[in-house]
Amino acid sequence: MEKRRSFLNLIDVCIELDENADVTGNCQAIFRKILTDYFFGDETSDSRKMDLLFKDLELPDFLSESTSLIHADMGKLVAFIEGESIKTSLAGKVYLSTEYLKSFYQNHVPNFNKMPPDIQEEILQKIKAKNAQILDSFEKMKTDREADRSRKVLTLVALILKNIQLKSGIPMSRLAQPAETIIRSIFSSCDEVFRAQQKQLAELNDDKKIKDLVKAFFVVKTYQEISEIASAFKNELLRYKKRALRA
Repeated sequence: MEKRRSFLNLIDVCIELDENADVTGNCQAIFRKILTDYFFGDETSDSRKMDLLFKDLELPDFLSESTSLIHADMGKLVAFIEGESIKTSLAGKVYLSTEYLKSFYQNHVPNFNKMPPDIQEEILQKIKAKNAQILDSFEKMKTDREADRSRKVLTLVALILKNIQLKSGIPMSRLAQPAETIIRSIFSSCDEVFRAQQKQLAELNDDKKIKDLVKAFFVVKTYQEISEIASAFKNELLRYKKRALRA
């Protein structure tokens, strides 16, 4: 059974790797690292043999035409992931490899064609599921980029507040006014599309405004709690700044 069922923050992973000095500007290296550390991270962490597989995995030439996976040709990438058949698909090349079968099916001969029918079916289903997860992840990155191009400041602030609550579990206050009214009373640029412009960032990073926002939306009892949530707000803002600059 898969340990991870979704990979829906691919855009943030790609941006992080764009800033990684070891692979920045090298789209093939970025994609290979995403395979080993992200999509197949469970497999590579459980078996050192998998590192060799991914090191030798042949990647398509078109990836070298882009400096970032965010800007790679998605049509060609989808075709590479799907392959001409399930066995030549991306996950097929991984899960049918000798390295994988030796590592995760040690009680069987590491040859798919010689395995029992029930094991063959299990592996085929695993291939289909992983390919679907990877394709879903790239589709999500596409929709994320579309949202990043048109997201207004009002929506951005509301989204950041929602993310903070989901990640921290900190209870939100019972609001005396509609959320939109409160946000508009604090920030003046609410109707602007967020482009990570200097003026927008200056207002959104204003310590007093952020703390007013925190006190309005979260149940906080100490100055420390306010400061921690304010710091989380700035971290989320930085994440969306990077996305807006690449949109």
